[in-house]
Amino acid sequence: MSGFTSGLELLLSGSKGTLSTGSPELDALVGGIRKGMFYLFYGEKELIETLFRYLIANALKPQEGSGRPVVVYMLCGNYRKERTEIGTEELVELVEASGYGMEEALRRIHILTASSADQQTLLIDELIGVLEREPEVSLVLIRGIFKLHFDDARIRNRHVVREEVQRSINRFGQLCAERGIPIVASGRPKKAKLIPKPESSSFLRHVANAIVYIRGRGKGSRFNRAFLLSHPGKPPGSAEYAFEVNGELGRDTPPFRQTFHELVARLRREFQEALIRVERREAFDLLIEAWSAELGAVSFAETVKLLDLLFLVSVVENRSVGEALRRRVEGLDERMTRIEERLRPD
Repeated sequence: MSGFTSGLELLLSGSKGTLSTGSPELDALVGGIRKGMFYLFYGEKELIETLFRYLIANALKPQEGSGRPVVVYMLCGNYRKERTEIGTEELVELVEASGYGMEEALRRIHILTASSADQQTLLIDELIGVLEREPEVSLVLIRGIFKLHFDDARIRNRHVVREEVQRSINRFGQLCAERGIPIVASGRPKKAKLIPKPESSSFLRHVANAIVYIRGRGKGSRFNRAFLLSHPGKPPGSAEYAFEVNGELGRDTPPFRQTFHELVARLRREFQEALIRVERREAFDLLIEAWSAELGAVSFAETVKLLDLLFLVSVVENRSVGEALRRRVEGLDERMTRIEERLRPD
């Protein structure tokens, strides 16, 4: 009997140390995020942002026999071409919902940025520095891993830009594989009708161990869908997926009414109680009544954050009150005009 174990068997053996994506269906499709592997997820920007937030929250959870995990988050992109955000507010909510300290968790996220291809190569040394200082790095995330090949401002030196981007990607993969740290990178899809390829798919398919395309929910579907295109130990396939929050499936965020009441409680504690004038504190209570009366409309506006929606409701409420006052003043003005006409001597 041979005692030989192949590299693939070693890489895929067991689930110990596997990081969850936050979605049971997505975990089943890709086998979770395994140590030392390079994953490329590409698709709609909002879906990537949500996935990365769940990955960060799960990667920061302490593991048995280890210290305090650390996450490295690289943001690669030319802000003149496309704005890239971390989504701090949503990340904080997710971290708090997971049951551990927000400040402590955020201290363990190292953010590295690059706005040009040559800066992306400099991130190699920065990553080495973080890995030397932090022995408990549990995940490396790279937003827009090949974006700067297309968005770098050096239009006339495309071959140089391409070499810089490819060299940095190869080095990132090598550094993390040597230390058994998973890399999850994001890419942009090419334009296509069905399942598009990622940008520079000819290069990335030789670097990434697993490639997954994620797409928003279509007509008649309640959930988003993920397509596993390549994986060393999994066949290609697809699955609808939803994220899990405190054991509840099918939501990217806590229930809406719960979020609303938690936000109102925080505003009462941190804002209303600090108001000096009694009239303004009473006015805030009236705003809460207006918000509560329009929760149905607020819950359907999915593209705007809750606090912004509450401000919008406040503006609408103020406008309605102002309109009522205007009509009342006009009515009083008409009455005064009639009275003046009666009192005017002939």
